[in-house]
Amino acid sequence: MSGNSVRDLGWGETWPSRERFHALAAEGYRIIPIVRRILADSLTPVGLYERLAGHRSGTFILESAETSGTWSRYSFIGVDSMAQLRSNDGRADWLGTVPAGVPREGDVIDVARATLEVLRSPRIEGLPNLTSGLVGNIGWDVIRHWEPTLPANAPDETGQSELTLALATDIAVVDHKTGSVWLIANAVNVDDRSTRADAAYDEAVARVGRMELRAATPTQDEFRVNVLDPSIEQPELRFRTKKEDFLAMVERSRRHIIDGDVFQVVGSQRLDIDSPADPFDVYRVLRTLNPSPYMYFMTLTDAQGRDFNVIGSSPETLIKVDDGLAMSFPIAGSRPRGATPEEDERLHDELLADPKERSEHIMLVDLARNDLSRVCEPESVEVVSLMDVLRYSHIMHICSTVTGRVRPDMTVMDVFTSAFPAGTLSGAPKPKAIELIDQMEPADRGIYGGTVGYFDFSGNMDMAIAIRTAFIRDHQASVQAGAGLVLDSVPETEWLETRNKAGASVEAIKIAAQLRRV
Repeated sequence: MSGNSVRDLGWGETWPSRERFHALAAEGYRIIPIVRRILADSLTPVGLYERLAGHRSGTFILESAETSGTWSRYSFIGVDSMAQLRSNDGRADWLGTVPAGVPREGDVIDVARATLEVLRSPRIEGLPNLTSGLVGNIGWDVIRHWEPTLPANAPDETGQSELTLALATDIAVVDHKTGSVWLIANAVNVDDRSTRADAAYDEAVARVGRMELRAATPTQDEFRVNVLDPSIEQPELRFRTKKEDFLAMVERSRRHIIDGDVFQVVGSQRLDIDSPADPFDVYRVLRTLNPSPYMYFMTLTDAQGRDFNVIGSSPETLIKVDDGLAMSFPIAGSRPRGATPEEDERLHDELLADPKERSEHIMLVDLARNDLSRVCEPESVEVVSLMDVLRYSHIMHICSTVTGRVRPDMTVMDVFTSAFPAGTLSGAPKPKAIELIDQMEPADRGIYGGTVGYFDFSGNMDMAIAIRTAFIRDHQASVQAGAGLVLDSVPETEWLETRNKAGASVEAIKIAAQLRRV
């Protein structure tokens, strides 16, 4: 057993020692990570997920790639969760073991907030942020929990979960820089008493040992490969909104802008498609097809007991908090990637020179500044970078960075609610834009425009906007995409933009459908 520092941890050693564990427990921490570092430079995050998580409910992969396509330092594999918090008509519904002191019923957002306050974990220098926490998805309609006057008239056609958050306790973290894997099993003080501290520690150490054994044991599928079989018919895409109806929505939005109701509104459409492939194969294709800052695969269970998958490659952060610093990265303005380097540069220059795209982007930067100003220290909110162009596999975007120092009287949930939903998915001003979206779109948005990510138990948060994301249940997939509608919007152009944005997710589903294991 290693002593006081994770940084000094050798291969195969476990941290903390029993003595250090008791010291942390005495500080009031209810969740304490038990960590072992192993050399695993031959293992991939995909392979580790299959060995450790095995597609069980409450498991996940969170990964990230830079816009250059290179992988970021850490990939997170959610190996096990002791519970899942689900929304059942806006009320909390728990699946699994709920620690003492955590509310079992009530408004689901209030219960999530209380869970983060009751379950605290130490921030361990040398480890990445996510060692335990609430991990999952929060849908578009959750805004009505703190804005109850907003209308909710759009019918729910897909039955997507409003909120499902796994209480993740066992996590493997791939460190791409060092070729090592951190195996983390948290000792949880379930009953909020000190009498079982030693037993909780021993159980966590045993779970780490089992994780190490499974990490070293190949699955049967690892001896098989996927080949693309063009003879397998690709599934057909179905548009929920007719093209003429979408074009009419653009014109209707322009009239509201002329009348002074809004400056911008984000209109979207849903695309449905059969997805006969294993959902994990869809993720495997998507992560290679469209590397993005946020890539995720989640298997969760809703309040009706139905398993579902959330699979995405989102380019955009809703909000992030790291050691008290809140960060927002508004993205608005896009062009498809060029077929040649010369065309790509022409589209880049055209994007930055477009008055419509520039004005839309500046408006959303101002909206991000206003969101952070409500929860951050006065004078700490600043625009760190303005109007950079980021390139992805199918599309390029204008992006800026806004930061602020969170006030001591604010929690990560306060920061989350101040930013949700993103202005880039609603419009401005937000309340009126959301009202118009409810009137104009033919169906509820589900997870689209919501978030996917985590609140950890050390006070950090990293939430992606749920775009470029597929919701899959019972081999039926839904992908939704939108466009920022302003006075200068051209209806046909906005229609094409939604098609481009949905392209990578739809293509991944189609390719995965043609994979055959041999």
